[in-house]
Amino acid sequence: MSDQAVILLAEDREDDIFLIRRAFQKAYVNNPLQVVKDGAEAISYLNGEGKYSNRAEFPLPDLMLLDLKMPCVDGFEVLAVDSETTWIKFSTGGCANFVPGASRCK
Repeated sequence: MSDQAVILLAEDREDDIFLIRRAFQKAYVNNPLQVVKDGAEAISYLNGEGKYSNRAEFPLPDLMLLDLKMPCVDGFEVLAVDSETTWIKFSTGGCANFVPGASRCK
């Protein structure tokens, strides 16, 4: 991943956002990190809708770190959305054994 590759983090918990930012800092990951707080916001970001319509400010991500258990619209629903994101790499973390239904992420 080049330094210019954009990472989109979809995470509703502030403490997890803090920990991910801290881990990136300690690992010298200097890529741009965009953060959205729920699945609906992630879908809007990916589709360039509403406040995310300015692609210079909110570029399409090269990698998305996706929380599967979010309020309103969960990570499974984000993955099911038919958008122009089929080329984006998704990571749902190592939660397959802990989140019911995580095996649906294929």
